[in-house]
Amino acid sequence: MSTLPPAPDVETESVQYAAGLAKSHRERDASKAFAAILSNYVVVASCVWASKTAAGASSLPPGAGRAIYLSSVLLIASRMRAFENLVHEASHNNLFPSANHHHYFQFLYAFPVFRLVEDYRRSHLVHHKHLGDRHKDPDIVRLFGLGLDKLSETPQWYILGMPMTGFLTYEYLTTSFREFWTSSTSRPAKTVYWGSVMLGIAYWQMYRSFMYYYLVPFLVVLPVTRYWAEISEHLGLDLRGHFGSSRSNIGFLHTWYLNPHNDGYHAVHHLCSQVPFHLLPKVHTSLVEGSEDYARKSTISYGVMETFHQMKSARTLVKDTVA
Repeated sequence: MSTLPPAPDVETESVQYAAGLAKSHRERDASKAFAAILSNYVVVASCVWASKTAAGASSLPPGAGRAIYLSSVLLIASRMRAFENLVHEASHNNLFPSANHHHYFQFLYAFPVFRLVEDYRRSHLVHHKHLGDRHKDPDIVRLFGLGLDKLSETPQWYILGMPMTGFLTYEYLTTSFREFWTSSTSRPAKTVYWGSVMLGIAYWQMYRSFMYYYLVPFLVVLPVTRYWAEISEHLGLDLRGHFGSSRSNIGFLHTWYLNPHNDGYHAVHHLCSQVPFHLLPKVHTSLVEGSEDYARKSTISYGVMETFHQMKSARTLVKDTVA
């Protein structure tokens, strides 16, 4: 009696094709990295200038100066998130052709938001290795610890209520911010950097500007922005397979506010984490056109409200979940 050969694993073949296509786009470009870094500083400086100019303009209608300030705070917070996304890129050595440059230049994009590339890399690579594991994936452990495994049961609280309580600021200050200072990584460099910043603020008497244009966006708006961006990546999805375990958030507000520097192309990123940020949209388009499984199984959102709806409409299925 003859034995039939095993049926081909079609999903495995599709994943191999998609990953292979992604891996063919791994060219790092230092000019694009520096342009991305510079663009963040330009936006921040423009916001500060516009807000201060409006505050001193008597010709503007009542309330205009305050509206411009609030808009500036939102935009500055988005650029702080953009710096954090560049730290994420650096953790995969995706910014510069030379791996060492990610360490040398982190004072430009990591120190300003109290991040250390080496420390972030250690935790983040565990997330990639154990994506969707309830006990080993540090991102899932944290989010489920906050109760987000029950997001679909009380979405209004987890999406809108809890972020407005101020808890996320407390959580950040007692974890990531504290770890920035207690870590031995880059201790001389980060001390010199922030020491110089504080000396400059004191010398030029810029306390009010530092409070209004750094502390307010960093401690009030950024924690909420970061939270919405982080929960939008995997929640409400089936994390037990290759395709469909990461959401692509590629709408206008995603691209320019919640997920700057193409961080919203998360499905491509988890297929091949070595694709640099400036090539992610190209690879995503190629996969949608060239991989039927990727196009069919991927969850794509073109709007923030659409993302929220997707998250609240389905359970997050992790690797020990019984469907």
